[in-house]
Amino acid sequence: MTIVILGGGAIGRLLGVYLSKGGHHVTLVDPNLEVIEAINSRGIGFMEEEATNPDAISYIPAKAVQHAGQIKHCDLIILAVKSFDTLTAVQAAAHLLRENTPIIGLQTGLGNIEQMERVVDRKQIIGGFTFMAATALGPGVVRQGGAGKTYLGELDGRISKRLQTVTDLFNNCGLACKPVHRVVGRLWCKVIVYSAINAVSSIPRVKNGQLLDSMESITLIKRLIDEGRKVAEAKAIDLVYHDLYELFFAACRRSSENLSSMLQDILNDKRTEIDAQCGALAAFGEQAGIPTPTQQTMVELIKLLEKKSAGPAA
Repeated sequence: MTIVILGGGAIGRLLGVYLSKGGHHVTLVDPNLEVIEAINSRGIGFMEEEATNPDAISYIPAKAVQHAGQIKHCDLIILAVKSFDTLTAVQAAAHLLRENTPIIGLQTGLGNIEQMERVVDRKQIIGGFTFMAATALGPGVVRQGGAGKTYLGELDGRISKRLQTVTDLFNNCGLACKPVHRVVGRLWCKVIVYSAINAVSSIPRVKNGQLLDSMESITLIKRLIDEGRKVAEAKAIDLVYHDLYELFFAACRRSSENLSSMLQDILNDKRTEIDAQCGALAAFGEQAGIPTPTQQTMVELIKLLEKKSAGPAA
């Protein structure tokens, strides 16, 4: 199968590694020329989770381009860009979205499906998210941060033939994947928990597992989770995971040595997805009349860090 991955960041590269090793033709789309040149010259560099020696990098065949317009056709599109790039990425790849070419969203943020629907017929979208963790290690190289399952679902809740085909494809490539009925509710659960992990880990700049070493960080994350749950309930979101605290603890244990995606962005002087995470929960809370002071505080703190990283001219 010919697969296009929109986004050449950590998760995009990790998906590319597994799908290519599974025998599929993978092309990543990313605006960073350095990343493009690295992948086209050697493939995607891959380090196993337990690897410590920099020489333990294996290179997996893949192609990369700067613009989706350079691609003529494909069988499957995976959206793995940051939330603030969703609309632009999908618009650039619109010519690839034919009747039998679904697009899968694999982002931790709210509002991405709505952005996709501005360009794509809702029927072509497969919702999804992943609990895999990864860290980008320079141009075109990725290190697996932790094993985790990927969940995919039709937006109307059906377990369709194409959904089963795609999940089988993922599983056959070594990507643990499950088709689910209530993908939107599951996505909200992940966003509520992971937006808290992302934001709180970024302030003291600690690994995910270190969040469990301090009662202050645990208490703060629980407060963020409580606010997020109240917002979801006000919007009548079907939260599939009833124990969001346990989801938080399990996530930190599973990716204990990994840096959260938001912290990676802060350390690399990049824009974060705070607006699609804590920011989106705060905005939905305001619409529903639900106070979310902790969510809003985290938005302000992360934006201060972004400005500090950008320098005095920001």
